[in-house]
Amino acid sequence: MRPSTEFNLIVIGAGAGGMTAALIAAVLGMKVLLVEGSDKIGGTMAYSSGTAWIPGSQHQAEPDASEDAARALGYLDALVGDLADRKLREAFIANGPKMIAFLQANTSVRFQAYSYHPDYRQELPGAASGGRPLDPLHFDGRLLGNKFDVIRWPMPELTLPGGMMVTRGEAARLLNGLTSWDSIKLGITLLSRLASDRLHYKRGTRLVLGNALAARLYKSLLDQKVTIILNGRITRLIKTSGTVRGVVLAQNNTETSIFACQGVILAGGGFAANREWREHYLPKPTAQYTPAYDGCNGETIKLALAAGGIIGPAASDNALWFPCSIAQRKDGSTAVYPHIVLDRAKPGLIAVNSMGRRFTNEAASYHDFAHAMYATNQEGQSIPAALICDRRFLWKYGLGMIWPHSLSVKRYIQNGYLQADHSLNGLAAKIGVDANNLAQTVKTYNKFSKTGKDTEFGKGEDIYNRNNGDPLHQPNPCIGPIASAPYYSVRVFPLPVATSLGLKTDENANVLDESSQPIEGLYACGNDMNSAFGGQYPGGGSQIGLAMTFAYIAATHAKHRQPLQR
Repeated sequence: MRPSTEFNLIVIGAGAGGMTAALIAAVLGMKVLLVEGSDKIGGTMAYSSGTAWIPGSQHQAEPDASEDAARALGYLDALVGDLADRKLREAFIANGPKMIAFLQANTSVRFQAYSYHPDYRQELPGAASGGRPLDPLHFDGRLLGNKFDVIRWPMPELTLPGGMMVTRGEAARLLNGLTSWDSIKLGITLLSRLASDRLHYKRGTRLVLGNALAARLYKSLLDQKVTIILNGRITRLIKTSGTVRGVVLAQNNTETSIFACQGVILAGGGFAANREWREHYLPKPTAQYTPAYDGCNGETIKLALAAGGIIGPAASDNALWFPCSIAQRKDGSTAVYPHIVLDRAKPGLIAVNSMGRRFTNEAASYHDFAHAMYATNQEGQSIPAALICDRRFLWKYGLGMIWPHSLSVKRYIQNGYLQADHSLNGLAAKIGVDANNLAQTVKTYNKFSKTGKDTEFGKGEDIYNRNNGDPLHQPNPCIGPIASAPYYSVRVFPLPVATSLGLKTDENANVLDESSQPIEGLYACGNDMNSAFGGQYPGGGSQIGLAMTFAYIAATHAKHRQPLQR
């Protein structure tokens, strides 16, 4: 790329926010450069469900979209309060549906409403039972041709052998095994497709979840002929007379100055993968791992700080959390498995601290569950916590990296991921918890399973809890007995899937300086931007919904800026 190269807009980071910003700008007629620091696109989005939380979108059937937007703002007001500037969530509510409509009309990005996926804080006014989370439609990776391998692979622990991806609903259908013709037919269809794919590709090309969204955005960028640079590093922003005018790109041992006449958008994904910053900004004990993409290291935030930007006001803990279990893969790499919805809410599992006592509602959202781990850690050492279940639970629902109906769990016991014993006392000794307390905790919990009432933490009492439980289990889909030896345990840690502390911005996604004035030509979205939700987690897909919406806001605002002259 010649030093004189000029673009209307430069976007740094090819995750949900960055690709959306670049795509929208290109559709609006801007000449766009997208720079990604790795050799793959997708960021943390590629590992995720790909869900976007967008109240009031055109995909929402009930309630009426405009009515739901007002209710959702009330919900956010109750949840966020003074933790973030209200103008930011107003901008999110107003522009989220516009972003979805724009992509639907002009690109290959397609969503469908998750009709029954309750918001996480059902006790708050304005919480919905569904419709707000939008799931990306399946995508055929073969449409990318020789660009297919540019999509970041999903977590291997969340794919079936051979690299086959399935949705949560498909996984539930497959678990019916040979007892259901629907399950058999789906299995045959998926395996036939995988067999065909593996003749030509390293993994299955039927993409779902975050991989599908990443691929749809990437295909649309290619259709728009957006210039994409992989393995490129931006060393600094070019700023003169108070205005950001471009970037310095380092690639192949050379540096190139690139002019951006209408702006630069930062979308590097925050700093969850930066160990030093985690130590400085996140609560103690500091998380040693993260399920986030390792390129989320704060480098784009540093660029803005050097150009006069500032970090926004801190929230309670500055991150968005998953409870995760840790294991070493056969190749020596570390597997970080998020316990999101597949096991904690199912009947027959409890989480205990080192004292052998429950400390929270196990069916709470992953973010709130991790919060409870930190909140109770000093009094009962809840970090790590132990998930406890029995033989029947493990066979029916699985536990963490262990799939349901696994014929053998020997390797998980041998590598230390899973602890097992034929008595609760023996299990307590192996996992280092008080044996008497654990026995009493299980006894009490088993009484709850008969009545269906958790009088300690209310597990299974709201629709979010019950949605992730087992609907066929009564009287409470989230509470069942722990009584069939052997007993099992996996340790979980609260780990940041993303950071909510980022650059201070206004409602137009402009990065602000220490005087709270916009730095001309500089924008931020996604986790590079201080959270418009104040570090709170309203519902499934909140991060991607925020990232894509403020990417839309940034790109459309940049479009209407007067182009700079060189």
